[in-house]
Amino acid sequence: MAATKRLTVDALAEALMERTGHAFADRQRLQRALTHASARSSHAGIDYERFEFLGDRVLGLVVADMLLAAYPDAAEGELSLRLNALVNA
Repeated sequence: MAATKRLTVDALAEALMERTGHAFADRQRLQRALTHASARSSHAGIDYERFEFLGDRVLGLVVADMLLAAYPDAAEGELSLRLNALVNA
């Protein structure tokens, strides 16, 4: 079984900024958007649902971009299946 490479929130944020060419003005907000709710127990009382919504969309965008690059001749249906398998796993 292959080892799973885990990304830190910092590494994911860096990859996102590099991939999109966008430097986020509020780095802390980006990190919160990319952090799953289960990892936020130390920040009780803060509503992260909007950040979670945004983070889910950002993740989908980044994965979609990677799939388009990796499978340039794939049909939309195939790309959608791959995206759903990766993002919704």
